[in-house]
Amino acid sequence: MNWNMRRLIVLLASLALALGAAAQTAEEIVARMDQETEKGDTQGISMTMTMKLPVLGEFSTLIKARGDYSKAESTVKGEKVILWSDTKTTWTYTPKNNELVIETSKGSQNDEGDLVKGVTSGYNVSIKGETADVWQIKCVKQKSNQDKDDPKTMDLVVSKKTYLPVSLVAKVKMVTITLKNFSIGVSPDEVKFDPSAFKDAKIIDKR
Repeated sequence: MNWNMRRLIVLLASLALALGAAAQTAEEIVARMDQETEKGDTQGISMTMTMKLPVLGEFSTLIKARGDYSKAESTVKGEKVILWSDTKTTWTYTPKNNELVIETSKGSQNDEGDLVKGVTSGYNVSIKGETADVWQIKCVKQKSNQDKDDPKTMDLVVSKKTYLPVSLVAKVKMVTITLKNFSIGVSPDEVKFDPSAFKDAKIIDKR
């Protein structure tokens, strides 16, 4: 074996070891994703949720959340609705009729963020594909997971650059939910309700 051949073998072996060390399991990728999305608790998180329903069709909601505060802007059949919520109160504003409904909140409304966090809990995850930019991960509900509200499968795409989700698609009963456009960094002013902005609105207080 000549010197050039030996050098080539050494280089290939080193490359193989490097690639092996860099390879990550689906569990490791999702664990890192959880770390990144948890930053949203203190820094705020933003995402778009698209829901496809049998009767209402498809509509999207822009969701911003930080701690116990959240804001959601939706357009359903051409009518815009804005909802703010904290642990005590929910405010729902309809611009079309300038109406503001105030109700007692059932708690933090950041359920969409919770769907992203801990996605491996109760699921088996595996890498189904990847590109230069993302990992494509399949999440399959474990038999031991008896939560009827948990979807049987979820399709998760994770960015290799940021480790944030690119998208998460799940079907719950007859509703298909897609979460996408994730970003970290939302100011308190973006999610806290400001009553001074609705002095002229028709107030319906149901508390």
